[in-house]
Amino acid sequence: MKRVVRCFLYLTFLITCCSYVYAQDESIGRNVYGKEEEFVRSIPLDSFYAEECSEKGTVETLRYTCHSYALEAVTGESDIMVEKSMNVYLPYGYDDNKEYDVLYLLHGTGGFEDYWIGDSSTGRITCNVLDNMIQRKECKPVIVVSPTYYSPVVSMGYRDMEPTELFDTEKDPYADQWPMYFWKELRNDIIPLVESEYSTYAQKNVSEENLQNTRDHRGFAGLSRGSKTTVNSGMMHCADLFAYIGSYSGAWADVEEFKKILESDEYKKYDFKYWYNGNGTDDFSLENHEEFLDEVLEKMPERFSLDKNVAWVVFQEGGHAYNCWIADLYNSLKVFF
Repeated sequence: MKRVVRCFLYLTFLITCCSYVYAQDESIGRNVYGKEEEFVRSIPLDSFYAEECSEKGTVETLRYTCHSYALEAVTGESDIMVEKSMNVYLPYGYDDNKEYDVLYLLHGTGGFEDYWIGDSSTGRITCNVLDNMIQRKECKPVIVVSPTYYSPVVSMGYRDMEPTELFDTEKDPYADQWPMYFWKELRNDIIPLVESEYSTYAQKNVSEENLQNTRDHRGFAGLSRGSKTTVNSGMMHCADLFAYIGSYSGAWADVEEFKKILESDEYKKYDFKYWYNGNGTDDFSLENHEEFLDEVLEKMPERFSLDKNVAWVVFQEGGHAYNCWIADLYNSLKVFF
């Protein structure tokens, strides 16, 4: 049975990657910082990473009740409460007496909490990649949390839709609003729940002051609209909680507002240790992402620099797809924490 599962995962990995060939962006070598020599510079990842590891981490599910902050903001109603869950990857040998860094990892349109971590084809591959990276000491043992930015009430039927249906803004009229208000759920619900439950550098003290003091051990990454969320919610509203950001395929943010918020008295003292940006030459989000990052680098050179704390990695023939995003995650874990 294990052999069948391994074959299935390997085939899934190849299918998502088969239309891509080895290619390297000539700019990569000079546009990364730190461990650039260890970055994956072509897709797909070596198929080894998709295979089951002898030292497997575990996945747990946390369930919680919270406000639907986006619906409340858009409708003007209050106390719209929803039941939600998120999946948590714990590394092999997880020990409650040790302290772990935490990466919060977000899906894109049509995905839910099991896209990155959980019982889906991509979720199982991600866990295998994490297991193999940790076993080979390519990254530190890390807790990875996979929530969902969707917060619809049950009657809206999101869970009954096919993933492709959620690309239709008539079926999901709040598609661009979920990422903009997700920061409230991060601050009020997700981070406090996770870091009071598991052994992180916060040591189960989830006061705002302590979470701010331990931001160097916390990261936030996402793909597509999840990437939009990393910028609009993570950087612009939670700069005091995250020191590491991974934006995979897009930004869709206003540079002037971004600059104003990060230079405000509230956030000006919180520098980002590393901001990884990944995209592909065949990805529809490339132009938007590149323009946003170029303008940020031009207007905020003391906060963000390709020579200091920013990576811009573009995979040749890379599309808006998992085979790029899992490579982005691999690269992120090489330089985070």
